[in-house]
Amino acid sequence: MSRESDPQEWLRFAEIDRRAAKHLLEAGEYETCAFHCQQAVEKLLKAVIVKQTGQNPPHIHDLLTLLRKIDLETDEEFQRTFNILDAYYVGSRYPLDVADADTFIRPLAESAIRKTDEIFKWFSARISFEDT
Repeated sequence: MSRESDPQEWLRFAEIDRRAAKHLLEAGEYETCAFHCQQAVEKLLKAVIVKQTGQNPPHIHDLLTLLRKIDLETDEEFQRTFNILDAYYVGSRYPLDVADADTFIRPLAESAIRKTDEIFKWFSARISFEDT
């Protein structure tokens, strides 16, 4: 089995990003913290896709597109959370007009971590990775 087709590997990397985000918050690196929150959720979604399909996940970064590939019902509010985190993929990494640098302050980073933790908790209540 390749690493890319192993849901445990995706989950391991998701947890690495989630822990990194928390360390970056404490270091005052709010933009990079938000980026790692997005990355953690992206890798979690890819772990679920691999778990459900047995296939490598698509090479895309859009969280809603990945979420739609998962066989679980979600509501609009939950999907909005993914949209919020998705904005941090580009907005925190490049000097584009997607997000103003002044946007990335501690409360935003704390909120990104809370949202990420909520998503991980939601999925862990519905998907077991123990048997993979």
